[in-house]
Amino acid sequence: MDSTVNKNEIFTVGLTGGIGSGKSTVAKVFKALGIPVFNADKAAHSIYAENSRIRDAVIEKFGGEVAVCDSDGKAVDIDRQALGKLAFSEVGGIEFLNDLVHPAVGKAFQVWVKNLPSTVSYVIREAAILFESGSSKSCDAVVTVSAKEAQRISRVKRRDGHDIAVIEGKLKAQSTDVQRESLSDFILRNNDSDMLLPQIEKLHIVLQGKSINFSK
Repeated sequence: MDSTVNKNEIFTVGLTGGIGSGKSTVAKVFKALGIPVFNADKAAHSIYAENSRIRDAVIEKFGGEVAVCDSDGKAVDIDRQALGKLAFSEVGGIEFLNDLVHPAVGKAFQVWVKNLPSTVSYVIREAAILFESGSSKSCDAVVTVSAKEAQRISRVKRRDGHDIAVIEGKLKAQSTDVQRESLSDFILRNNDSDMLLPQIEKLHIVLQGKSINFSK
């Protein structure tokens, strides 16, 4: 990150991390600190319901089992759990969704930013696939939340009840922690033995000053 040149009108911090890393928990802490958080995954979910062109393309690609229909049998939304299983298991499935959905998510982010007050010091752009979707390129800085794979698998199993095969499929479809860390400006460690909150508080102070003096 070059702290002297901002790509955005409001300093934009990408927040990412693999499944089970604790990314959403970190986002909640930033929000509690008064920092606006844009959740790219939730934005994509809204797009499935609101954009019939994208919804129809997803159904055509993955089949009717991913469709949520009204009483007349008309598709009105996407079953995200069904879509996730198919997209992660099908070769090229995630890439297809990235190319289809994330340009629309990017536009939604720009609209969201324009409605924020100019007094905001920085914003968080939270996305599970920040690098994979190319969204990291439009961020002024990137934060990765990292945790050991065994702990991540255990967390997801407790949270979602998925079997190991499904979880491992999702892990393989995402970048590794090593890859994410090498591309990030800041890293938050979230293993069970780590103190996460002090790391976030320190990073918050750094980001308010648009500085990169923060140890990975």
